Amino acid sequence: MMRPGVMQRRGVAEAAGWGAALALALIAVAVVASTSSWLLYRDGDSVVVALVADSLRRGDPQDWALSPVLFLPETAVYAALSMFGLGTTGTLTLNSVVNLLAVYGGIRLVAGRFRPGARPVTGSVLAFAAFVVLIVLEVPDGMPGFHLALLTATTTYYSATVVGTLVVVGLFRRLLDGAPVACVVPVMTAVVVISMLTNPLVAVWCVLPIIGVVGILLLGRRITPRLAFVAMLAVAGAAAGGYLLRAPFAGNIVAAGGNYLRPDQAGAAVAHLAEATGATVSRWNGVLWFAALLALVAASIIVGLRAWRRRDAAVIAVCAVAVAAPVASAVLVVVAGTDADRYLQPWVFLPILVLAVRPPALSVPRAAGVVVAGALAVGGIAAVPVAVAAAGRGDTDLSCVTRWVERSGRTGAGQFWTVRAPKLELADPSQLIQVDNTLRPYDWLVNRAERRGPVTFLVEDAASVPFVLPGGAVVADTVECGRYTILDFGSRVLPLGAPRN
Repeated sequence: MMRPGVMQRRGVAEAAGWGAALALALIAVAVVASTSSWLLYRDGDSVVVALVADSLRRGDPQDWALSPVLFLPETAVYAALSMFGLGTTGTLTLNSVVNLLAVYGGIRLVAGRFRPGARPVTGSVLAFAAFVVLIVLEVPDGMPGFHLALLTATTTYYSATVVGTLVVVGLFRRLLDGAPVACVVPVMTAVVVISMLTNPLVAVWCVLPIIGVVGILLLGRRITPRLAFVAMLAVAGAAAGGYLLRAPFAGNIVAAGGNYLRPDQAGAAVAHLAEATGATVSRWNGVLWFAALLALVAASIIVGLRAWRRRDAAVIAVCAVAVAAPVASAVLVVVAGTDADRYLQPWVFLPILVLAVRPPALSVPRAAGVVVAGALAVGGIAAVPVAVAAAGRGDTDLSCVTRWVERSGRTGAGQFWTVRAPKLELADPSQLIQVDNTLRPYDWLVNRAERRGPVTFLVEDAASVPFVLPGGAVVADTVECGRYTILDFGSRVLPLGAPRN
């Protein structure tokens, strides 16, 4: 039985770890909100969770046209946080902090239990600090090169899948560490089911790498056949079940498989990776970012090989997944023939786990530890007003558009990258219809149940492709709203074409 003094010390250590994680998360969010506010608050993809949650809150009819990612956990978290009444940007900022704390929670699960000679809290804080450093090295979002870690601060660029993968890896590690099967397997199964239900990408990021690692451990006689069977069944069976549960959402998933699997474009994907790599290492912070990733991957390989000699299955598994999943994500990008860098996120959140399972053996004087803790506390406190100011910074151009639309009492239209942010700000989002440049409703990450009234004006900006208007259409008035331009046709109704996705 554990002595009360030991329990108290461990409790204090855990609280200190979470306190350090909170300070680091606040610093990271302040940096992202200040330097990449467009990605956090205005990006066409980033606002979909807020649009869905607001629509549910209003009790609107629901018929969303979604990508293969359903955003179920993300929407639930955002909806819960929106109850604090912080407004859209405030809620998105708070959501960023929650996302990063969830990442720390996943890392802490991977780090394992307290045991003689182990420093799971120290390792977890070091790994999370490394993740925050990667975020800071990536900003601002507009710089050339890779931006993978800062995507976790958003509600839509797979934050739930990142956290779900970390949790599954952590539970897998605990299972190999001797935790009771009856406790671990049901939770692992549930997390895999939910993750697969909301985003099939978890199969590449987590499920297949774990299955491969289980096979290696079994062949190398590092685990028993029974444990291997249990782990494979828990992960593979749950993934299959989660995928089957997507059936009720088939009508909402409008993207065809051909949109995501284009092996004929593999050459273009490789060229994009080479270009993004070159752009990353062309800047000093990109060089540091790239060097950190390579060092973490190399450390994962070295620590994994040493653990193999010690027959430490738990550490072998974490290090192997930390190497295999990033490689699998790169293969996916090539096979899919895509330039979507977001699929490569395992490169930034998995290799850091080597610091959690085998933190560097450093002897830090108590005074130095106090100084570091104090600096983190001061940094976290100072980050709060910075993040609040970034969230509260007004967007006069956006306000100009929404005021004009609401005062007009009419319905207009705009293209995806232009109209998403104004739709989110409107009390009645159906006043702006999402269309392509030929005035066909563009059913992508939008509620198809919204009414589509007669369109009498268009909204465009620098991201808009020039509209192809009906013959004889003459712009009656042009309203300038900074980066936005409103083309007002007055009483003339612009005919919409057939919807497309």
